[in-house]
Amino acid sequence: MSSQKTEHYQLHQWQPQDEVRRTEFNENFQLLDGAVRLVCGAYKGDGEATRFIDLGATPRAVWVTGINNDESGVNGGLAFPGIPSTYGAYALKVVTVEEGGFNVYFHSSPNITSNSGGTHHYIALI
Repeated sequence: MSSQKTEHYQLHQWQPQDEVRRTEFNENFQLLDGAVRLVCGAYKGDGEATRFIDLGATPRAVWVTGINNDESGVNGGLAFPGIPSTYGAYALKVVTVEEGGFNVYFHSSPNITSNSGGTHHYIALI
């Protein structure tokens, strides 16, 4: 049986004198499988009103930034499940968390998370 655990994830750690048990390995794997993962990526804007970015899992949070074609501005937003990133007095959606990924929306500048041809970067916590 392990005599110590790691500080943050409480994973089993064994000392030379400890008996190693398979169940402790399985517990470690379950804890790691449930841990938050950081996913980073980029996509090219297509100018469509809405675009779904498939992550293969629903993010706990996603931050998207975009740079428009003439590089005069960087815009985007931070969204959580049920809490979209919005812009302006009309609360125009910029980024929303969805099942399996997130949506980005195209509005006239400065909401450019889906502008045509621009490269947009994101960080998602899954």
